[in-house]
Amino acid sequence: MATIIDNPKYGDGHQIVLKEKLSASISEKFLKFKYRKGAVFSIYTKQDIPKDTPVINLLTGDKIIFLKDESNNVIKLQGSASSINGSFNHYSQNAKSNTNILTEIKETISMEIFKEWIENKKILSEEKCVDISNKIQNGLYDTLYYDSAIKQLEALKPIIKANSGYTYERQGIDKTKRLYEVARRLSKKSNDNWNPADVWLIRKSYKMDQLYASKNITELNSMITLAWKNMDLIPISLKQITKPKASFSVIDPDNMMNMNLDIDLNFAKVDLSDTFANFILETKSGFSVRCGFKASATTLNVSLEGRFKGAGYQLGAIDAKTFGPHIRSKYSYVVRSGVGMTSGSGIQIAKKELKSVFAKYKRISNTISNYAEAEALLEVASDLTKKRFVNLISYLYALTVAPRNVRDFIETMKFCYFSSKKITADSCLYVILN
Repeated sequence: MATIIDNPKYGDGHQIVLKEKLSASISEKFLKFKYRKGAVFSIYTKQDIPKDTPVINLLTGDKIIFLKDESNNVIKLQGSASSINGSFNHYSQNAKSNTNILTEIKETISMEIFKEWIENKKILSEEKCVDISNKIQNGLYDTLYYDSAIKQLEALKPIIKANSGYTYERQGIDKTKRLYEVARRLSKKSNDNWNPADVWLIRKSYKMDQLYASKNITELNSMITLAWKNMDLIPISLKQITKPKASFSVIDPDNMMNMNLDIDLNFAKVDLSDTFANFILETKSGFSVRCGFKASATTLNVSLEGRFKGAGYQLGAIDAKTFGPHIRSKYSYVVRSGVGMTSGSGIQIAKKELKSVFAKYKRISNTISNYAEAEALLEVASDLTKKRFVNLISYLYALTVAPRNVRDFIETMKFCYFSSKKITADSCLYVILN
């Protein structure tokens, strides 16, 4: 919600956006003037208001604000403060091009909201969160971040109860900087593959030196588990919440590795893009593996991510350092990535592998009907696409054909599921708000 009525903080030119979720009656009032959900407006405070300015009357109330739409037309909005404020979110600019900064903004807002409630039993105002965001970088705030953090807090409250007296930090910033250095040395894992917590709550009386002195990764993980049980350490992985409520769960690799998963990991479908840029392999539970390229426009390194259909967020990256060795040890198949065999015999091998995937599943794409169509697309593809094709198909083969039977396929999906949730024998306990 954008608190814009009688708020001098948001002056002329401040941008707001019509919320995606509006009541039918409010939505209808905007639609009469052809304003749909997602329409962007700017606050207009100048004196030269045209006499024939159209008026949108919301619910009963005498609050008035003037806005300018994307075509520079001025409108008059009248109604109660709650009906006007509740119709808009603050508008975020250039969000997609600032991924790292946005992550910092989201995590910092959540952390500060947690801190204000846990230490003072107060809800931090959205205006304070706008200030927090602007201190990191102006123009990137979005009301969604505040709404998401409030939902996260509601899921966290029953767990925290009356506990307080913590320090709060993002991963690897202060006390956890040395912690992650120790964990990397002992586990040989990257930060997130050891513990993907975005925010750490550390009781002020807790002695971190005992963790820094760990002799092996088992000792370190066991002490963190004990500290969690005593509510001395709370490592929290955050997911942006777009559903009505957030949920809380504890991810404890030591207990979860040998448990039977209560999700159906049988094959459902696979969708290979006709640009050979990615594919998504979906199981009957909705758990899916997305395979594709990122990091740069020309990379040949394949990335894997776990996700749940319709969840609105990724579970996390599947560890490339362990995926390849796992497939090799289980099925004697070596996945290709990087430059490697990306031309000549590599293309011929990849074609043969794709043909075998079509033979096994018949339908593997929304847009490619059969192997002949795929081969025709490859013939006219760019050199980069051909090289990517070689590596992408290797991963498709590793996930679909290399597993010899249904049991093998389910085992492979279980490996991917655990890896995306950072659950391995030497990974560390964390809690997740999603």
